[in-house]
Amino acid sequence: MFSHSAQDLRASLVSIKQNLVSLSLVYSLLFSISASASVSLDTETLVTDKAIFFNGNQVKGSYSKNNPEGYDYIFGDALSPHGDCIKVYKHFVFMTWYQGGKDNRHVMLSRLNTKTGVLKTIQFPHRHTGFRGKWWLGETHNTIAVGISPADDTIHLLYDMHRNGRVEAFSSDYLRYSFSIEGAASAPDEDFALPLFVNSPAGHYKHLEFSGIEDVDTTKLLTYPAFFTGDNGDLFMKMRYGFSANGKMLFARYDGKKWQGYNDFNRVLASEHGSEYNWGLYGDFKYTGGKFRIAFQRRSKNTSDKYLYQNGIYYAYSDDPQGVLNWKNAQDAPIEIPLAISEQIQIEEPGDWAKTQKKNQVSIVHGFDFTVTNSGDEHFVSKVEDLEFNEQINLHTFRKAGQKDFTTVRIPFGGQLFSNGDDVYLTGLKNGRVVIAKAKGKAENFTTIYEHSEGPHFDKAVVFFKDSKAYYYLKKAEGSGDKRSLFLQIFSLK
Repeated sequence: MFSHSAQDLRASLVSIKQNLVSLSLVYSLLFSISASASVSLDTETLVTDKAIFFNGNQVKGSYSKNNPEGYDYIFGDALSPHGDCIKVYKHFVFMTWYQGGKDNRHVMLSRLNTKTGVLKTIQFPHRHTGFRGKWWLGETHNTIAVGISPADDTIHLLYDMHRNGRVEAFSSDYLRYSFSIEGAASAPDEDFALPLFVNSPAGHYKHLEFSGIEDVDTTKLLTYPAFFTGDNGDLFMKMRYGFSANGKMLFARYDGKKWQGYNDFNRVLASEHGSEYNWGLYGDFKYTGGKFRIAFQRRSKNTSDKYLYQNGIYYAYSDDPQGVLNWKNAQDAPIEIPLAISEQIQIEEPGDWAKTQKKNQVSIVHGFDFTVTNSGDEHFVSKVEDLEFNEQINLHTFRKAGQKDFTTVRIPFGGQLFSNGDDVYLTGLKNGRVVIAKAKGKAENFTTIYEHSEGPHFDKAVVFFKDSKAYYYLKKAEGSGDKRSLFLQIFSLK
């Protein structure tokens, strides 16, 4: 683990890592297409040609005008697909999206029955409320997360949430939570419609609380909603509370009857509990490799270092299937949660691969993901931008089961990680189409096994993997106005 003195030592290792760049070029040559690998496109489905798109100008948070010529936005221009927007359950694929254009903005849920080929879509009353209640300013934090509970076959949606409790207009609308009746996830095609969801007293299918959780103050400040399931069929909800450089990640568990939580992984105001600075985190909880895990990059309140936003890779796991007890760091040493001193679980510093040493010139924002194989091999990908030298650096950090130390190598492209047994896949877009690389068995080297070469070009992808199939939820690059087309491509991997 890194102590504060160890962090100083890392700085002296920068030149050594830079000398390894030439070796990483040799490594990148291993990304050749393997003719022996078998990947096939099973189906391609047009989900909608009316997904919302912010076709106006990117503006600052203080901006308040309504642009009559386009749909202005604060952060990014594509809200669909984004975040935890696709899940596969039994033979159904669930996908969320906002309907365009600017004057529509409805929350939508589509379900594809892969046995019948029928795509059904439900429109919800709620419409995207924009940036701090200014509906005419697009806000890409406000994703639509979808989760399915195997315990009772229910569908759960969380949407349009970015610390809503701080907006006066949302005093009775801070939580946007919709859930279905039992059995809805597997309902026949002809019955998949809005009446499957439990209406609220206000008649808009939004509920202001999670049954079983009474912590309203926390609920009001939640952002980045997402869901995942454990090996025993529990549905977990995960979110961030607070702010970018002073926030915490928390989770709750749905057992088929009610929610239990919240459970905090780390503390806000960490500087009051032994940390040098307050910090927030950008990453994920996952149930992978048979354990409850977390990995993230840290956004520190330190404003004088070379990092403009995030730094590091921080990683821990729990032996408790419910994630409440028995948390440990990467060296299997027990840690106490909520965690305050992030250095206790740091495993790597991707920013050391940047040449620059100038203030705020290392940008680490996108491209982070992790997975763990069934045998316990741990894999992480991250992307570093050296702003001074205008260089993007994609990295793969890994450790084989039973080893003590992690190794980091440079790779030619980044994307999402997922595992299948002992195999690990790196997947994303190349020239606007799906590309898949594989690290077979115990190998640390990825080999490109598939590059799609036909059909539409895409500029955004969210991937879900299950049972040797990859489900790509894709946004078509071409388009005009405030609507775009979304596709689902399903690939078989062998």
